[in-house]
Amino acid sequence: MIKTLSLYIGGSIIFLLGMIAYGIFLDFRKTSLNELLIERKITKVEKPRLVINRIDYKLHFYIDTILIKTYNIALGGNPKYSKQTKNDRYTPTGDYFICSKKQTTGLGKILVLNYPSIEDAVRGLRNGLITEEEFRQIQESYYEKECPPMDTELGGYMKIHGNGKFDFILRNLPFVFNWTDGSIAVNNSEIEELYENCPIGTPVFIY
Repeated sequence: MIKTLSLYIGGSIIFLLGMIAYGIFLDFRKTSLNELLIERKITKVEKPRLVINRIDYKLHFYIDTILIKTYNIALGGNPKYSKQTKNDRYTPTGDYFICSKKQTTGLGKILVLNYPSIEDAVRGLRNGLITEEEFRQIQESYYEKECPPMDTELGGYMKIHGNGKFDFILRNLPFVFNWTDGSIAVNNSEIEELYENCPIGTPVFIY
């Protein structure tokens, strides 16, 4: 019994280490965004936009209509569902933009999205999740291209961020592990690339 259990545990550890080693191999093969820009002879990033596919776990970085790089991502909760309320841990869907860029202690650099958007506010008002005053505040922030109130029943503070202190493990897993609060996670070096090349106002489409 003990021998069988030891073999099972040992085999599981070896399997996990093997997967991490494979993930490290795949990570080494990635080309940086700057290298891709050089290959395309792009000296200045203008009109960047991000397209996020929740089903395939991909974030696509475009310059205007040209796809430059695709990133693997992790999300929160079940990607089949779109964010409805705070604490549901789902990733929102729709048209957003980067409304703030911050340096944090836990996750490092982050790109904050303007969730809830005006479309989310319409849904929230219709479903009785927010008041007319909260709707007006979200509406004003949308037209002013600012971050909306994020303390309503719709939730908020959805962002694109890195893996933080667990980056070595999370970035090298050869499978998707959805661990966020509904935000979009890339690895730590990739958030550096996005932070550098995505100014406030960058459009973000999530589907």
